[in-house]
Amino acid sequence: MQNKKPFLRRLLVIYISFFLVLAAGLTLEILPGFSQGYNEGGEIGTDIAANWLSGNPRMIYMLENIPIAEGPDAAATATAAHPDTKIALQIRRIGMTVEQDAPGASMLTLAFRSLGGSGWIYASTMLCLASYLTIVVLMVLIIHTLRRSIREERPLDKRNVWYLRAIGGLAIATELIDDLAARAMNLRAAELLAGSGYTVDTTFHVSYSTIIMGILIIFAAEVFAIGQNLRE
Repeated sequence: MQNKKPFLRRLLVIYISFFLVLAAGLTLEILPGFSQGYNEGGEIGTDIAANWLSGNPRMIYMLENIPIAEGPDAAATATAAHPDTKIALQIRRIGMTVEQDAPGASMLTLAFRSLGGSGWIYASTMLCLASYLTIVVLMVLIIHTLRRSIREERPLDKRNVWYLRAIGGLAIATELIDDLAARAMNLRAAELLAGSGYTVDTTFHVSYSTIIMGILIIFAAEVFAIGQNLRE
């Protein structure tokens, strides 16, 4: 075991570094949008409840981060601080709040359609959030088992292989689910903005870097598993 300690320590440093980078990435990606979305969601929830209690239920939902391929012919401008400066605005992404009549809809139905106007988009968003949290928990478990192996001079826990496989699979699945939900929002926005002068980019976009990272994590898990089998 003494010969394995340096290897385990290096492995622990790698996992901790990966965890810190992952945590920083999730913080930068989720927290700013979560804070804004929480405030906007609170306002929408209040409006939905007020309309429903008044006997005139209306579906209110958000469409966020909609990519714009082409804007109206009249370019938007902004007033510059210096009088000799001219600014032409190019709108690449927009956010929308849509309100529609929903006669006979229940309060629960309106709540689950407050994101993208669809229950499955709401569920997909919550599923992605749960997947991110699961990845963080699995990374903590891996770091914990590595520290225990070093401290107690025990062999590496075979569960780490399954944890890594789960992390890689979750990274790939979460990215695809998030991209599908985003495209559903874009298609809905394109339908609502038809004739407005705004053309929505409805192309299915995928973050290949996340997919590649997930594949590499699974590959690392299989290498880890092969190494364990050879030692046995």
